Amino acid sequence: MLDDAAPDLDRAGMAAPPVDAAPDPGAVLSEVERRTAGLLRTLDRLDDVAMAEPSLLPGWTRGHVVTHIARNADAMVNLLTWALTGVETPAYPSMEVRSADIEAGAGRNAGDLRSDVVRSHERLMTTARRLPDEAWSRAIRWGRDDSTAPASIIPVLRESEVEIHHVDLDTGYTPAHWSAAFVARTLTRCSGDFADRPGTPGVTLHATDTERSWRIGDGRTVVSGPGPALLGWLLGRTAGVGLSVDPSGPLPTLGAWR
Repeated sequence: MLDDAAPDLDRAGMAAPPVDAAPDPGAVLSEVERRTAGLLRTLDRLDDVAMAEPSLLPGWTRGHVVTHIARNADAMVNLLTWALTGVETPAYPSMEVRSADIEAGAGRNAGDLRSDVVRSHERLMTTARRLPDEAWSRAIRWGRDDSTAPASIIPVLRESEVEIHHVDLDTGYTPAHWSAAFVARTLTRCSGDFADRPGTPGVTLHATDTERSWRIGDGRTVVSGPGPALLGWLLGRTAGVGLSVDPSGPLPTLGAWR
């Protein structure tokens, strides 16, 4: 396992500041640029053998994860095109096509995999720069649940893909590398997603490093710890190391985030 990844380093409950609910797309796109550059530095260190090794995602090699990152950029281009033209353009033709494309690209050599990320990122940024201000407020849909939101969510979605799957590559890049702004934005999104699910246990997430909180349901159980540790656990990327529970007991079972 590699261990020297370069550090360049509300819908739910207690309301987050407006910047979390409606971040400026231009500012988030700048973060996408920075975080993609960091991802590419990691990919520079992965050879063909490393790309064929398992990732943190069950059944996926690093090649699968990298291919997914590239195909997701193309999916975001489709959503940006929808916002630009007003013509419905789904992110993926179907989930079956999405899966087949990932499988087809996973076994490529390290150079081709990295180049795919570069080219798809460039397509995304070129399309995003074409959007006039008014297009960012146009409604689009995405995901298995056909979630609907203004197009300004697209840079947020892409930032999440780059940052979360960078961790999934298992090269030493961890939730501790995530920026404070990304952690706050994503905790707001994730807590809202869990709050919308019937039967989810009531949890208050308390970030001890920022003294911010997010509530899911009645918020009866308080899970506390640094924001990156909370988010890593909520996303299923960590086992909850560094978190405390009040009343004392095991961490709540929330299910997989999607």
